[in-house]
Amino acid sequence: MKKTMIVAVVVLMVAALSGSAFAANSLASGKFGLSVGFTNLSSFPSGLEDTIIGKFFVSNDVALIAGFGFSNASGDPGMPDGTDLSLLVGARKYLKKEDFAPFVEGIFVYLTQDSTKLDTIGVLANFGAEYFLHKQFSLEGSVGLGLLMVETNTGPSADSTIFGTNSLGVRANFYF
Repeated sequence: MKKTMIVAVVVLMVAALSGSAFAANSLASGKFGLSVGFTNLSSFPSGLEDTIIGKFFVSNDVALIAGFGFSNASGDPGMPDGTDLSLLVGARKYLKKEDFAPFVEGIFVYLTQDSTKLDTIGVLANFGAEYFLHKQFSLEGSVGLGLLMVETNTGPSADSTIFGTNSLGVRANFYF
């Protein structure tokens, strides 16, 4: 009985210590992933909050990114009516291929917001990390810099260029 307990404890310890091997990540060439969550541009115009992002891995540590967001508001009290559209295209480079995988990414952003009469175009450079809870599922967080040109379609003097460190996001990723 005593030997059985010792063997059971050793097996449990080995399983606990090798837990990260069971959650191996999906960073592999040819994989596809979908990302949903919250992306905020703080002082930048809103519009990326509801963007769904797809990732396609061209190598084990480089992914191409494309995102699309759409919202149509009409008749809500206190909310402006209109259609908002967000598009983004970029690339992500993973610095490590482990369950905790830090990354850097560059993203080109286009937002057109009929509800606020704003058109935005710009680039973002983000740094973040993805943590794989399972081979097909991970959570990520990111922060970064952004340079955006905002055109206001309601008056000629309201256009602006915004540079800041306030790009951030928390997202869930699903891999196929």
